[in-house]
Amino acid sequence: MDNRWTAVLVEKFGHSFSAYDLQTGARRFTVPLPEYPHEFAIDRDRLLGYVGHYGVQTFAHPGDGGAAVIAVDLVRGERHGVLGCAPWHRIHGLQLDARGRVYALSERDNMLLVFEVPSSRHTPDRAVPSGGVKSHLFVLSRDGQRAYVTSLLSHTVTLVHPHDATRQPLAVHAGRRPEGCCLSPDEAMLYVASRDEHRITQLDAHTLAELGTAATGEDPTRLYWSPCKRLIALNYGERSLRFFDPYTLAELARVDTGAKPIALAFHPADPGRAWLALNDNSVGVLDLRTLTLRHAFATGKEPDGLAILALPRELPPNPDKVPQPRRTR
Repeated sequence: MDNRWTAVLVEKFGHSFSAYDLQTGARRFTVPLPEYPHEFAIDRDRLLGYVGHYGVQTFAHPGDGGAAVIAVDLVRGERHGVLGCAPWHRIHGLQLDARGRVYALSERDNMLLVFEVPSSRHTPDRAVPSGGVKSHLFVLSRDGQRAYVTSLLSHTVTLVHPHDATRQPLAVHAGRRPEGCCLSPDEAMLYVASRDEHRITQLDAHTLAELGTAATGEDPTRLYWSPCKRLIALNYGERSLRFFDPYTLAELARVDTGAKPIALAFHPADPGRAWLALNDNSVGVLDLRTLTLRHAFATGKEPDGLAILALPRELPPNPDKVPQPRRTR
């Protein structure tokens, strides 16, 4: 199959899910979504994207929010189906395990939902408490047996067992307003970013014992383990990326981003490049060897989660296609 490398992303304030050609920046398709979609995850075959219907502008805004996960066909560029989450609302964090099960986090109700066969059963098969309050994001072990949930109002990180509700969540503190989180590739270490205390905490992924901390820039919101074996913190307040040795937590480098960094995605075939969504409605390309960042293409309003995929060169016609926005710089 003749494919083109493509960036797919949620546009929170554009209320859409869009794809852009990595080489030209041209918009390949746009799928309209309900108001304020947040976060998404890609299935194991890289054919479907699952988008959370958060339904309010930010975590600080009032309202019940949405109660669904929208599946997007990444090949056809259209809505594929809906997973119903009611009575649980404000769907934010999303993950898939190695078996293709979909996990969705309800921030309003602090519940982690599991869709065991999302292709045929469109309501949750399981629901387990997150163990925190205002549960916003989580990271999942590959087998789906462990989920680590960060909660903004209880200021806790919890280890949850989605497939065994008899085991109570294990909660620890890793700084005020924890949000960004990631696992090491061997799933032995957990990293959590505290937005208020501007630090990373390294935890044992099985016991949640603290192993170390490191200062970040102001307001770190997301953490990533890069192909070059570096831990990268996206600092929303400082408008920077900071690179750390993931074992010692020694800081290695800093890249200023100009606009606020939102999400990072690595190229599956090129470990030397990454793409960065920015809140000036653009995506930049980051050379991981030289740590230089340059503008790549303009997006719709408020790009959020981001992934790099190989999609067919010729996509079917999309009736909801909208004009390509003008480049802003």
